[in-house]
Amino acid sequence: METKLPKLTSMLRQTDGAHIFYLSEEEECYINNALVFILDGIQNGDYVFMIENPRLTPHISRRLEKLATEEQLKSVKFANNFEFYWSEGNFLPVSIIQHFKKTLDTAAKEGKFFRTWGHIEWGSEEDFHNEILTYDQQANQFISENKFIAVCAYNASRVSERLQQKLRARHSYLMIDDHIEEICIQ
Repeated sequence: METKLPKLTSMLRQTDGAHIFYLSEEEECYINNALVFILDGIQNGDYVFMIENPRLTPHISRRLEKLATEEQLKSVKFANNFEFYWSEGNFLPVSIIQHFKKTLDTAAKEGKFFRTWGHIEWGSEEDFHNEILTYDQQANQFISENKFIAVCAYNASRVSERLQQKLRARHSYLMIDDHIEEICIQ
């Protein structure tokens, strides 16, 4: 992924943006891919917004601090994924999009291309299924209108095959730990 993801993001910067569905199975691969995404953003002068699990953020941050300068790290912002996605007490797509708009405005004020990585987690899928699909539909529109790159990351073991199929239909690309491919939406 160290070369595949940067090549893809370079191409996507010239388009209407992209919505990437990432199904991860291995935590170490996940952390490495997050680092590749962040470092590629830094090298391109992007504003990188990481919405991550508070358990994984320190692992990513520690490794990132060894690979980037203090000045480069200023363009990377981390948010707690539970606080970001569940700030209203439940998963409300409208509120989440509003949070993204604020962050996107900050990037625009700095004159930077925007990219985001969101680690999406929940308790029971049954309670969450409709909300995630609604959010994903709204996110697609928001990404296209604002022309940025968004990775929606999920732990593969927590996403049913039924939900995986529906999410694949709503994303431009499918990424797994060691592979990325364009999804042909019919």
